[in-house]
Amino acid sequence: MIDHDGYPTEKTLEKLASFDPIKDDVYEFVEYLCDNWVNGFPPDWNKEEGTLKISTGGWSGCESVISALRRGHPIQKIPWFWTLYWYQSRRGGHYEFRDIKPVKKSGSCVGASAPSPAGIVQEKERE
Repeated sequence: MIDHDGYPTEKTLEKLASFDPIKDDVYEFVEYLCDNWVNGFPPDWNKEEGTLKISTGGWSGCESVISALRRGHPIQKIPWFWTLYWYQSRRGGHYEFRDIKPVKKSGSCVGASAPSPAGIVQEKERE
């Protein structure tokens, strides 16, 4: 949501900071980000290629969105969207995110173990 002055609301910034790759649909999240990116430089979102290019133009409203993406959730302290998809930042407020795709959700890892080196060697000897 954008307030009456054209800036993202605190609720919007909190939602952007709180992205969770397990619970949230990344494509819906990027659409939400794009819908709340208000300035003269529209986002370049290519879902098929999994790329997002955004430019702040130095506008404080967009800079606050970038800050929210970089800081992450106030409790989790993990900026998931930034950590998983950030590719490049350039002078002038240009940001690029790549490989944007859903995180593969798998079953619990409880009790799972990695193969031992000896097991790997035995498998290779059988081949």
